Amino acid sequence: MKIIEKYILEDVKMPIIFGVSLFTFIFLIEIIVSLMENIIVKGISLIDVLRILSFYLPPILSQTIPMGVFLGVMITFSKFTRTSEATAMSSIGMSLKAILKPIVILASIITVFIFFLQESIIPRSFSKLEEITMKIAYENPVFQLKERILIDEVDEYSLYIEKIDRKTNEAENVLIFQKEDKNNFPTILLGDKAYWKNVNMVLEDSKFYTFNPDGTIKLEGEFKQKKIPLSSYFQEVNIEVKDIEAMGITTLLKNLKGKTYQEKIPYLVEINRKIAIPLSTVVLAILGVLLSIGHHRSGKGASFGVSLGVIFTYIVFLNVGMVMANKGVVSPYMGVWLPNLLLVGGTALLYKRKAGGAK
Repeated sequence: MKIIEKYILEDVKMPIIFGVSLFTFIFLIEIIVSLMENIIVKGISLIDVLRILSFYLPPILSQTIPMGVFLGVMITFSKFTRTSEATAMSSIGMSLKAILKPIVILASIITVFIFFLQESIIPRSFSKLEEITMKIAYENPVFQLKERILIDEVDEYSLYIEKIDRKTNEAENVLIFQKEDKNNFPTILLGDKAYWKNVNMVLEDSKFYTFNPDGTIKLEGEFKQKKIPLSSYFQEVNIEVKDIEAMGITTLLKNLKGKTYQEKIPYLVEINRKIAIPLSTVVLAILGVLLSIGHHRSGKGASFGVSLGVIFTYIVFLNVGMVMANKGVVSPYMGVWLPNLLLVGGTALLYKRKAGGAK
C-alpha cells in the first residue's frame, strides 16, 4: 500500500469513529431514557442496565456504521479540500479512482464486519437480552405483576392485587386463591400488605379461609407471615428468540422452507434488508468522497447536514419500500433494493461528472 493511501486511511479513522458514535448515540437516546426510568422508578441495578444497553448496541451498530462511515469520509475529504491536500494529491498524478481506492477497500472491510455482526453477534445479543430481562423479572417479580388483574398462571395460585408501589415493591389488598385438587373450593388468603423476597410473595398480618366440599367455611384464621412461591410463574418465560430481526441470514433462509409465498414475504424482506444495508456502506463511502472533494467552503457542519439529509432520504425510501413489500404492493426485492439502486445511480452520475471535470 502506498504512503498516500496509508495517510488517507489514518486520517479517516477518527472521523468515522466520531460519525458512528454520533449516530449510535442518536439511536440510543430513547433506549437510554427508558433505562434511566427503570433505574429511578423500578430499581433495576446499574450493572443490569449497562448489560441491557450493551446487548442493544450490535443491532443498532449494524445500521449506524454505514451512516458513520459516510459522515466520517465527508469530514475527512472536506478537510483535504480546505487544506488543499486534495489539490496536492491531484498534482502528484493521483486520479479520482486512485483517491477512492483506499476508501473502497476500507468500506469493503467494514461491510464484511457488518455481515459478521448480523450473522454471529446480533442473534446472541437478542438471546442475552431476553435472558437478562427474564433474570430481572425473576429476581423482581413485581415487574411482571399488574394491578387489578387476576393472574391465573401460577401452578396452584391465582393472584389479585389492588395496588402495587413500584418504588418500594410492596402491594396492598392482596387476594390469593390456593387451588385444591380434592376440593372444588380453593383456600382464600387475604392480605392487607405484601412484599417480595427473591421469588416469594410474603404476606403479613393476613387471614385465610378453607372450605368444605359443600362450600361452608371449614377453617379460618390469621397468620403473622406467609410465603407464597412464585417461581413457577417465571419459569414459564420462553427464552427462544422469535423476532425475525434477531435472526441471521442463514437462519432466515432455513425458515423459508415449507411456507407459502405470503408467509415468506417478511422473511424475504428481512433477508434483503440484511444484505442491502451493509452493501450500502461502500456506495455511501464513495458518495462521501464525491460530495466533499472540491467544495472549499464545506466544514464539519456542512458535512453533517449533507450526510444527515442523504441518510434521512435513504432511510425513508427503505422503510417505505419495506412497508409496501410486507403488504404485497411491491416485491420484497424491489421494495428493499430500490433505495440502493437510486444511491448507486446518483453516485455513478456524480463520479462521471467529477472524473470528467478532473480531466
